[in-house]
Amino acid sequence: MARTPELSAVNLGEQLELYRRMWVTRLLDMALEERRIGGLLKATTVAACGQEAVAVGAVAALRPGDVMSTAMHHFEHAQRVGLALPLGPAIAEMIAPSRAAAGGANESPFATEWKQLFATTDPVRQSILFALGDAYAQRHAGEGKVTLCVIGDEAVNSAEFKSATQIALSWRLPVVFVVENVRDASGVRRGPREHHGLPVLSVDGNSVAAVHDSVAEAAERASAGGGPAMVEAVTFRTNHPAAVDPLVSAKRQLTRAGVSAGHLDAVEHRARRLVAEAAAFANALLRADGPAPVGPDHRSAAS
Repeated sequence: MARTPELSAVNLGEQLELYRRMWVTRLLDMALEERRIGGLLKATTVAACGQEAVAVGAVAALRPGDVMSTAMHHFEHAQRVGLALPLGPAIAEMIAPSRAAAGGANESPFATEWKQLFATTDPVRQSILFALGDAYAQRHAGEGKVTLCVIGDEAVNSAEFKSATQIALSWRLPVVFVVENVRDASGVRRGPREHHGLPVLSVDGNSVAAVHDSVAEAAERASAGGGPAMVEAVTFRTNHPAAVDPLVSAKRQLTRAGVSAGHLDAVEHRARRLVAEAAAFANALLRADGPAPVGPDHRSAAS
């Protein structure tokens, strides 16, 4: 099933918030890219300009108690933006990664034990295996929570993903696999050749509302005991001849819905100010070489 922007159930206020989050995510990615070019980044990252709709839309579909497992930094950043968490420490962490292991705040003992048992240095394999641990713990708890496992299209045909889907299907785990299918200027379709028996929702990855609705639909199904599903979001590198900038697309839709240009400009301005303050905070944090204090970056992203 393919979902189009016209089928979206997201209301105007929610669309404005998603537009704001996309701007913050784009600007954060640009700030990190500048530091990567300058040779400052210690963590491996790839610029994801043009993929903001997939990350923001998927993360926005998460409900309280749902968890996300991914090795893709722009999805982690989109989650931080959505939760209005400080962005300065995220920038600092990419420049000088800490040695502390990150763990889920609501992680069950079973999920923790699973992750320790199947620990691997490969981040993609980690995210897939950890998603199974989280989803099994959620099914055992019986509270209707769901795990979002986000991977790139290159991982779909891996042995790890094939095994994970077989386990998820056999145990009817509440897990939604989100596949970011990015096409570049080569014109070669690198999308999933195998769905491994999973129900699939194909969605326009340039529409944040369509991504949100597709992931929400799959999550609702999994929450109700329907088992795992895959959401394949097709998007493009900015050098692709068919590329449509998701920010431009969202702005046009909001304009057609009656939102003024001044209002949209104000959203962009606040996003730029937020990321600029976060970058300054990260620089100060790194210069101090100490624990992160509560600074001007620690405030609601909507302010």
